[in-house]
Amino acid sequence: MAMRLHGLVVMMVVAASIGAAGAQLTPDFYQSSCPQVFSIVQAEIQKAVKAEKRMAASLVRLHFHDCFVNGCDGSILLDDSPTIQTEKLSLANNRSARGFEVIDTIKAALETACPNTVSCADILAIASRDSAVEVGLSNSYAVLCGRRDSLTANRSEADLRLPAPVDNYTTLIANFAFQGLDERDLIALSGGHTVGRVRCGIVRLFLNDTDTNAEFKANLAKACPEGGDEFAVQNLDIKTPDKFDNNYYKNLRRGEGILRSDQTLQSTLGDNVAIVKDFAQNKKNFFAQFAISTIKMGNIRPLTGTQGEIRKNCRVVNSASPVAIASALDLPSIAVE
Repeated sequence: MAMRLHGLVVMMVVAASIGAAGAQLTPDFYQSSCPQVFSIVQAEIQKAVKAEKRMAASLVRLHFHDCFVNGCDGSILLDDSPTIQTEKLSLANNRSARGFEVIDTIKAALETACPNTVSCADILAIASRDSAVEVGLSNSYAVLCGRRDSLTANRSEADLRLPAPVDNYTTLIANFAFQGLDERDLIALSGGHTVGRVRCGIVRLFLNDTDTNAEFKANLAKACPEGGDEFAVQNLDIKTPDKFDNNYYKNLRRGEGILRSDQTLQSTLGDNVAIVKDFAQNKKNFFAQFAISTIKMGNIRPLTGTQGEIRKNCRVVNSASPVAIASALDLPSIAVE
């Protein structure tokens, strides 16, 4: 009964989100034009995650980082060009955002099955859901589709809007509120850090924070020693790093949040502490809220109708020349038709 109730809540949010998006994003958007879209994306995600468990976290994060910059429009996928400043080189994404090759593979498969039909922005949304499910999320929520792709990127907006690991709770609340997301959305979406890795160079920034416990920090200092490799990675969830579960919140309650932006969810006094406790004690509640909050996030200022375009190649706009497309994929230009 509890799982059915959670499913009902998620579907209610789907219905509300459809209304908020002017009935332009729908779960059956590709029912006639590309009915195999979900099976194609799922198959490619399963291959990618089987090859590297970490990829699930990377693809969940990619959708998040796309939506927080000018809305969910696939702009994070665009490479640098004479007319585009790629978001991939923004402060939060440079040498950090990953999974682009998986999106390329999915796009190529969809272009073969349904040419000029499925947007890169929708691929990100579906891939995020399937990635989380592949590593443990049991609430396989309906993904709303119908987004179109942007014609440009916005690196300065990425630097301004993407949450930073140094952010405190007040900053995070304001950041999420700008996107139309509330306190529960912030805490639930932060739970994506139950999987994934973080660079040691970032970990070392917080070894003197007083909100985390001393033994935990001492172990982190050994794992990421001063003078060591800045780009070596540390698990965000020490207990179950490759499983999508609620251990992230249990860690926070023990003072074992690696990033300041994580531990502040527990250490800041307020209603947030009760939400963290609930998610730590009730995995089903976390899973249901994660689904709800992800659906809400996926509705941040999408391009729909005749706005934007459906990119043939997620890395470049359609107006780009074959030479530019080949360069983006590091291919000889003769191979592009």
